[in-house]
Amino acid sequence: MPEISRRDFVALAAAGAVAAPFATTDLAARPSAAVTAQEIVDRVKKNVGVEWKADDVDTFKIGDPSTVVTGVVTTSMATLDVLQKAVQAGANFVITAAPTFYSRADLSMPGGPGGGAGGGRGQFPARGGGPGAAPGPGPASASGPGTGASAPMPPAPQMPGSVVPPRPPATAAAPASPPPPDRVYAGKNDFIAKHKLVVFRLTQHWNLRTPDPRAQGLAAAMGWTKYKAGDDGLHYDVPAITLEALAAQLKQRLGTRGGIRAVGDRAMTVRRIGLLPGYTQIQASIAMLPAVDVIVAGEVQEWESATYAQDVAFAGIKKGFISIGRVVNEAPGMQVCADWLKTIVPEVPIRFVSAGDPYWRPL
Repeated sequence: MPEISRRDFVALAAAGAVAAPFATTDLAARPSAAVTAQEIVDRVKKNVGVEWKADDVDTFKIGDPSTVVTGVVTTSMATLDVLQKAVQAGANFVITAAPTFYSRADLSMPGGPGGGAGGGRGQFPARGGGPGAAPGPGPASASGPGTGASAPMPPAPQMPGSVVPPRPPATAAAPASPPPPDRVYAGKNDFIAKHKLVVFRLTQHWNLRTPDPRAQGLAAAMGWTKYKAGDDGLHYDVPAITLEALAAQLKQRLGTRGGIRAVGDRAMTVRRIGLLPGYTQIQASIAMLPAVDVIVAGEVQEWESATYAQDVAFAGIKKGFISIGRVVNEAPGMQVCADWLKTIVPEVPIRFVSAGDPYWRPL
């Protein structure tokens, strides 16, 4: 697909940019029965296999849930590229693992209300208070360093009138003009509105399934399914391979451009691989690393798990750690999601569309 220039991005809705046709069967060429986005989500909630809890994450992010669905696309992230490919394929319902509007709150404009049903949740309060914010401490209740510990503050002394400047006459404050809309948010919103797309985020409940669908998908993509060790789907005993060769295999088979990073001796031999899909904290790495040769993780805090693995390697212990990135890591799991959705929503065509690797690496 040809790249979109920054100038064209601003006017996406007007330009009506589309992606190159899919090499496989076009979704638009297949007939579909009348089923709405809300009805599909209701089936997901009923069949996902875990208790559905109300939250502000797995919800509609933009679009009308009563829209009759012509096709479904699953993806790890609803980027503009993915949305265009959905439109080209004749699909109008996108199910994404990651936020559409760049933050957990999924607001359809920076700091503003979200769009669609379920949008606008979790708005960030203005720093320093605002309407409805808790009042700050008054003179008689302030405490802390320099205030006599928790003792009440004494009243402020009166200043002599000669040193107090006169108060200027009250004038009506000019209404603050709203900031100009962000052109990236606006372009994405306009494209979604023009093509009447509906976007739903499915991550918390999907990732609670057993075995973890992200690990399932990654193992299938890497050809490790037959090497599964145990029932959790997170451990694999593979034929001996060096850490460097394993990292190269991940790069090639997952189609990454630059997001993969490895820690450890390049020449060390790897036989047992542990998977930590999605975002994980250091406790999971500490628990898994003794039982495996290398951990393949999605997203971690660099100063947690990656640095811990670096110190382990520096100590001469033959252990490795590979981070493949959140978007790349969750993509195979959304392929699993597409396959699963086909079993509960037979009326419409469903397929996975990759969001790709957001990073590239200089040569």
